[in-house]
Amino acid sequence: MVAGRLKIFRKSTHDADGSPTQPRGRIGKTLIAGGLAAALGGAALLSPAAHAQTFTGTVSLVSERVARGISLSSSRPSAMLDLGYRSDHNWALGLGLGTVHGQGDARAEAIVSATRWWQWDDQRTITLSAAHYDYAGGGDAGRLRYGDVSLGGVWDTRAGQWAASVSVSPDLPVTTGSGYQGHKGGTILELTWHRRLVGAVAGDVGWGIVDNWSPNSGSYRFANAGLSYTAGDWRFSLVRLYSQVPRGDDTQARPRWIAGVAWTFR
Repeated sequence: MVAGRLKIFRKSTHDADGSPTQPRGRIGKTLIAGGLAAALGGAALLSPAAHAQTFTGTVSLVSERVARGISLSSSRPSAMLDLGYRSDHNWALGLGLGTVHGQGDARAEAIVSATRWWQWDDQRTITLSAAHYDYAGGGDAGRLRYGDVSLGGVWDTRAGQWAASVSVSPDLPVTTGSGYQGHKGGTILELTWHRRLVGAVAGDVGWGIVDNWSPNSGSYRFANAGLSYTAGDWRFSLVRLYSQVPRGDDTQARPRWIAGVAWTFR
């Protein structure tokens, strides 16, 4: 599934205007790793400068729901609600809700996550998180359910902010050109870059690979690049997505643009 995290996942620690963001669990996995995750503020965001308990929420609408390079809305718009709580003891809880379409009988997704982080120094942060992804709608919706544990890091440099993570899932669902293979598990590597460009405009780039533990394979790569603009509690984004998915679906493999708008409340 993406940044399905990116929830991407994705995991910038600064908003497009350069100010620190608030950590809110692994909600970014419901979006695109790096790109929309940072652009919509739904990633596992960590703020070394923040030390107060915080409740945060984001309502967002995207032209297509993508998770780790795979569309969860079959090229249709999707709505999401992300809720998070950050403690002043360096841990956070997240709940992400979203609509899905074109994934069998699944019609809705729920992500529950927990994140712990350690401040290495002023520029580097280490993160450890766990998440469970569940789907409702009856029928074969259960095929999509899985969980993962992720170890990651965030580095602030003069060239921008870099984030990387390694996720392990013992029950990641695998689909190949031959169809559904079951919950075979897999390893996910993700790398993102975020930088404020001009004023409230920021750039984001993301790359990832999903290595499924299936003898028939099903591994694939995905990448994205885009821009975001922040105006107060509103964020607007435009991202170009590239995927090499392990299934014979041209709509999944074709490059496309994805637009999003989000409103954050505290």
